[in-house]
Amino acid sequence: MYNLSETFNLKYMKTTFKKLVLVILCTFSISAFAQKAEPVYSFVRVIHDFDWYQQQAKAWRNEIDNGTKNKMAWVYFFTANRMANACDSKKWESLKKDYFLPQEDIVKLAEKAIPNSFELFYMKIYDNKAGTDSGTEYILKAQKLKPYDTLLLPCLMNYYQLKNNKENIGLVSKKWFESNEMPVELLATAYDKLMSVDENGILLVNGDNDTYPFWILQNVQKIRTDVFVINVSLSLNDSYREIIFKENSIPALTFKDNSERHMSGIVKHIIENIKDRPIYVSINMDPDIYKDYNDKMYMVGLAFRYSDKSFNNMAVLQNNVENKFLLDFLKTNFSNNYAQSVVDQSNFSYLAVFLKLYEQYNLSGETLKAQKIKELAKIVSSRSQYGTKWMQYFEK
Repeated sequence: MYNLSETFNLKYMKTTFKKLVLVILCTFSISAFAQKAEPVYSFVRVIHDFDWYQQQAKAWRNEIDNGTKNKMAWVYFFTANRMANACDSKKWESLKKDYFLPQEDIVKLAEKAIPNSFELFYMKIYDNKAGTDSGTEYILKAQKLKPYDTLLLPCLMNYYQLKNNKENIGLVSKKWFESNEMPVELLATAYDKLMSVDENGILLVNGDNDTYPFWILQNVQKIRTDVFVINVSLSLNDSYREIIFKENSIPALTFKDNSERHMSGIVKHIIENIKDRPIYVSINMDPDIYKDYNDKMYMVGLAFRYSDKSFNNMAVLQNNVENKFLLDFLKTNFSNNYAQSVVDQSNFSYLAVFLKLYEQYNLSGETLKAQKIKELAKIVSSRSQYGTKWMQYFEK
């Protein structure tokens, strides 16, 4: 039996997942300096390093200055600035000039160049924060112009989730699935996480790629609709939390002030007040959010199950992986996916699972199974710059 505090391997995994995105963003160069203007996506979809975003900010500013009619040039210029700032804010600040500008300055320039356009409203959503009244105003204005543009889908999903508008949540999920914008590999990983959860379980998640795929699967494919997926950060919104907690018979939670408003408080409240439903946290969630319960979290797949009592979680883990998981997508890339860097990052979460199974198979003398899981781990690790470190544990 294993829980989060028992082995160095899991401690290493926790540290890795906590810092993985930041480290990759700031140190991992997918391509050298960009030579031409290319589409710039949020690092939720494509991961690049600071220098790449800097080059793209220059390139798209040049396109704009040369009078391009492509309104998306403004979005790409805006996004290159956002991502560079997110990657290294100090470096971005030190280089502020004609191609590194504050968001509000870019929006002011765009207001003159592309007034009342979808692209302008999209930028204003992020400049005004999507969860605010002004952010909502621009979501609705953008939707009028391009109702289900792929750029807008995350904003619409959040908007309708906060209102608990199930009809429109279903519609946005359907449009998102039909657009093929959500990488199938992320949907497969979400499927495996859902399969890690017992019937009628509660699954706590956080982050875009660890949330939207679940909602798409549940609303479009009707997969594991018995599982209540709670995005912890979204639940900090008082009205949203009140609605979904009441709907799922979870006692109300009120924060006295913002000093108490933390994601760890959401997790604590759910764990201490839900006794009739199994509770899980995604393997990708920052361990600091549930650190008070580390010694009661047991790996059962791509999720940890909270339990006051120890149990044979290795038997559960083995059954889930061997009989419920979809794993073929890890072996071969079946599509030319523009979001492959994010897919590879997501797949990295399987390595901790494979390592525990590898150890278990060796202990039980199942050498063939041990070899197969090791080979699969090699494939996954080969697509990550941290894979060599992980494979060292398979050699012990």
